[in-house]
Amino acid sequence: MFNYFFGSDSRSISYLKFLNDNTKNLSVVTTEPIKTGRGKNVKANIIENFCVENNIHFKYFNQNDTYEDMSNALCVSFKNIFSEDFLRMNNNIFNVHLSLLPKFKGPSPVETQILNDEVNIGYSVFKIDEKVDSGPLIFSNKIKHKNDLYASDVYKNMFNDFTNSLNEIIKNLNSEFIQQKENETFTKKFIKSDFWINNDDVETAQSKIRAFDVIGPAYVIHNDKNIKIHKYTNSNLGLEIKLNDGYIFPSEITPEGKNRMEVEDYIRGIKWKYRQVFWLQIKIILLTT
Repeated sequence: MFNYFFGSDSRSISYLKFLNDNTKNLSVVTTEPIKTGRGKNVKANIIENFCVENNIHFKYFNQNDTYEDMSNALCVSFKNIFSEDFLRMNNNIFNVHLSLLPKFKGPSPVETQILNDEVNIGYSVFKIDEKVDSGPLIFSNKIKHKNDLYASDVYKNMFNDFTNSLNEIIKNLNSEFIQQKENETFTKKFIKSDFWINNDDVETAQSKIRAFDVIGPAYVIHNDKNIKIHKYTNSNLGLEIKLNDGYIFPSEITPEGKNRMEVEDYIRGIKWKYRQVFWLQIKIILLTT
């Protein structure tokens, strides 16, 4: 069984919750709080917050630490890279990677597979070594996939399959591991400019909205305002965004300076604002005549 967990962001939390419910005396390793905002306030990550709220023992990652009580560790979306010296001292760490290795190694396998319209989507569990996502496999599984799914759907489907396969994964810890084949491919770390869709065609923009709904979201500049697009539909709900070869119709957005909302609520707010301005102008006219 896994008695240690390494993770540091929202893509890790479901695995941590599951292991915590099914493991006695689980220890957690996460990254130190970061300073954010203009005031450089210290902000703990979601993993640390969960551990504090649930009285789970955790510690911050240090390359010089040795975890002598660690039998096996599960690693999911952990920001730090393990050094060779660290792995020599702690050599039973297994990573969940959300692609069928050796394809789509690197930081963004789910997002890249959606952008590439990949059909064969799955995940792998492998023993971490000194190279990126290259250790021997103990488990891999293809999951059912439809091309209209968002990244959040894919993350959820892979997690559900992992929970159903955990007994087999644990059994394989004591089996002979399988070395990865050749023909590897790599993914990149996406940045904010990758999320911008104004200059894209409709098909590409739709792929980006689905791919980046977890790490983004995708966004447009509309009427000189930044609008984040979380979901889209094929029918016009009142907001249409012109692209290179047509229009995209958002259904769920975050307007600049506002909270996430349905497009219908956004349109109602605009109409209310225009009505208020209209009646204010009428009132001014009446008072000045």
